Amino acid sequence: MNVFGLTGGIGCGKTTLSGFFMTEGFEVIDTDLISQELLQPGKENWKKVVDEFGKEILNKDSTINRKLLGQLVFQNPELLDKLNKITHPSIRRQWKRKVSETKEKNPRTRIVVVIPLLFEEKLEKDFDKILCIGCSPPVQYKRLLDRGLIPQEIKMRIESQWPLERKMELSDFAFWNDGSIQLLYEQGRVFLARLRSFETGS
Repeated sequence: MNVFGLTGGIGCGKTTLSGFFMTEGFEVIDTDLISQELLQPGKENWKKVVDEFGKEILNKDSTINRKLLGQLVFQNPELLDKLNKITHPSIRRQWKRKVSETKEKNPRTRIVVVIPLLFEEKLEKDFDKILCIGCSPPVQYKRLLDRGLIPQEIKMRIESQWPLERKMELSDFAFWNDGSIQLLYEQGRVFLARLRSFETGS
C-alpha cells in the first residue's frame, strides 16, 4: 500500500496536508503544480489553451493570466469542460509517469498524488487508498476570500466540484481542517499509526 490519492474541497488544506506527508518521507506529486508547469509558454498545453481562449488571456510576457482564465471558465460550465478536456490528459500522463519513475527508483517509497478532481475524473482505481481533506463552509469561505477571490468566484469554484460530503464518504480516510496546523498534523500522525498497524497486521 504505497500510492495514495489526496483530494478534497478547494481551500480545505490539501497543500498543507501534503506538506506534512513530505516531512514524513512521502514523495508528493501535486497536479496543480504540474498544470501550472504545462501552461508555461512553450509547454504542450499553452498553445492549445491560447488557441481555444484567445490571446486576450495572456500577460505581456506571454504567460497565461490564470486569474483571468479562471474567471472565464468558472462562470461558464461549457468553457470549464473545454479547458479540462484540453489540459487533463497531459496532466494525467505526467503524474502517472512521475509515479512510475518513483516506484522504479525505490518500490518502498510512499507516494501521495494531490488531485482536486480525483472522483470527478474517476481515478479511484489508480490508488491503493483515497484520502480526503475537508473543512466547514465558513472556514472554506474565509480562506478563499483571503486568497483574493470574490464571493461570486468562490461560489462558482465550489459548485464546479462534487459536494465535499460525497467525497468524504467515498474516501478511505478523511481529515478535518477547521483548526490549527498542529491539529491537522496530529490527524496525519494518527493516519500514519493506522497505516503502520495495517501493514504489520497488529
